[in-house]
Amino acid sequence: MKRYIPFLFTPADRALAGEFQVRASLSATKRVLGVADYLGRTRECGFTIVELIAVVTIISMLATLALSAYNKVVNDAKLASANALVSTLMSAKTAFVADPSTSPAAIQQFNAAPDANFASIAPYIRINGAQPASEDNLRKLMGLPSSASIALGTVDDSGLGGSNADQAPAVTFTHVRHTSDHEGDRSEASEGEHHEQWRESVGYGI
Repeated sequence: MKRYIPFLFTPADRALAGEFQVRASLSATKRVLGVADYLGRTRECGFTIVELIAVVTIISMLATLALSAYNKVVNDAKLASANALVSTLMSAKTAFVADPSTSPAAIQQFNAAPDANFASIAPYIRINGAQPASEDNLRKLMGLPSSASIALGTVDDSGLGGSNADQAPAVTFTHVRHTSDHEGDRSEASEGEHHEQWRESVGYGI
């Protein structure tokens, strides 16, 4: 016959059991709160649509400002090179006319088609110690783009009975724009306006 020994809980045992239950309850509560906190932090780390739009807008504005600043630097460099070239061409034309070996016939031939007679003033031009062989070579030596056109202008031949005045050289930059067919006419007109603006500022701004 089995005998059962009664197990009596002392007040200390009851207090220990209660403390265990409280700890278990607190642990479960902490685990639940920990998951909730993690989910909350995850939502806080993300970006809303409004925030993304604001970021993209700011980046676009900064890119536009950077592009404008870059274009200004490039245009300023072109303008400085063009002004230096105009000054060099004016000095070369003056030296060409003042050279005792230059005949009146050579001056008249130059004035008949200045741009076609670049070889007449080429010996009086030095770019970094080099004499340009042609206008294309002159553009390369000056660091100008191939789209830049050079107009030499005539020299004063009034002393020889001619009617040509001394025209300042001009360097013109052509701006090419890619547009659709229905905007072609308007773009050509706009390019012409820019063309003349560059010519005035570079050719006659010395």
